[in-house]
Amino acid sequence: MSVHVETSIDFNNVTDKEIKEFGRNIVRDNIVVVRNQELDESRILHICETIGNVLKPKQFFMHPDYPGLFRVTNERKDGEKIGIFADKELDWHSNGNGRPSGNESCVALYCIKPGKNSITSFCDTRQAYNELPDDIKEIVDDVDCTFQFKNNTFYKLEEGDKELIMFENKRIYPEGVTKPLVYNHPYDNGKGLYFTFHYIREMWRRSGKELDQESLKQYLLDHVFQEKYIYHHTDWQPGDFIFMDQFHSIHKRNEVEGDRFLYRISFDYQGSFNE
Repeated sequence: MSVHVETSIDFNNVTDKEIKEFGRNIVRDNIVVVRNQELDESRILHICETIGNVLKPKQFFMHPDYPGLFRVTNERKDGEKIGIFADKELDWHSNGNGRPSGNESCVALYCIKPGKNSITSFCDTRQAYNELPDDIKEIVDDVDCTFQFKNNTFYKLEEGDKELIMFENKRIYPEGVTKPLVYNHPYDNGKGLYFTFHYIREMWRRSGKELDQESLKQYLLDHVFQEKYIYHHTDWQPGDFIFMDQFHSIHKRNEVEGDRFLYRISFDYQGSFNE
């Protein structure tokens, strides 16, 4: 079983039609690694906007001239962070876990500076779901969860950090959000586990049947994070472009060493599926 797909596409020499086909295949392939690209900011953004609608929040981490390109970096300007996910280890997560599930179905990372000893790991939660025993599937298909960011779980931030203020969303989602543990993907309708466990505050069965939350959570921790479901990207290089579906996978990263700068782009597949 392959957890990821590597492709030799040259994004400087493809048509928009070919980019849209590539976008459709992300849903199928789940984690796609493209290497040896030489793309400027305009081209990176064009590729992602051709695949779908790009998220463009007005936040400190956004490129000032190319909104849609999130800066992921430990660089500072006048002592202040200019990027999201700056230095520290990130445990397992995917995009928008503390918000209602929208259509930001994919995240891409484009490497400018890899830093030192940088490892990003990706877990295939679709395949992990597919290989659950039938009796466990019957349970998880019936489970809803409260998802809410809590500091010092997947990410550890100091009080007052502008990233912490952004993640907590205290004013918008003070009680967290409810989502099913098993989703139907908005584009291919495939099932998978939405098991971003650091965000899960409570689980219950919507049928009203009894649920041992801790036992189920431990079972899923043991099952989902088997190495057969995980790909480790251990040798980041400038020009690496990684696309990861945000329903079918989750990812994590070790603590940053050296100078590291990536662009992160969050988008849906509207341009690829709604032609």
